[in-house]
Amino acid sequence: MAQGKAWTKEERNVIIQSLREYLELGFSRNKACELTGLASSTLSNWVKEDESLGIKLQGWENAINKVAMQNILDAINKEGETDDARKETTKWWLERKMKADFSTRTDITTNDEKIESGVVILPSKNED
Repeated sequence: MAQGKAWTKEERNVIIQSLREYLELGFSRNKACELTGLASSTLSNWVKEDESLGIKLQGWENAINKVAMQNILDAINKEGETDDARKETTKWWLERKMKADFSTRTDITTNDEKIESGVVILPSKNED
């Protein structure tokens, strides 16, 4: 396998910092690499070599989730007071980016081991 360019420590740090803004906005690592001109395989190799880098990247990736969670808290606290548009945007984000915790889609395994997908419809707050 051919070796690519050897990056200096300073160049590597600049490149990693350039990924931060994209990751904090919710871009995937691959898309952030594409936008900065770094091969995603290079970033993967750097993460394999430096566990703390992986942790740092994960923190940046979770920054948008923190904002979404704060919006949910704000929406819960303001529920019924106003018709805040952030509620729908936050709901959309969480359903797609934090699927394990917030997706409305459920997978059901039947006796045939076949997986069926569906959407759980929850009653509105005013319905019983």
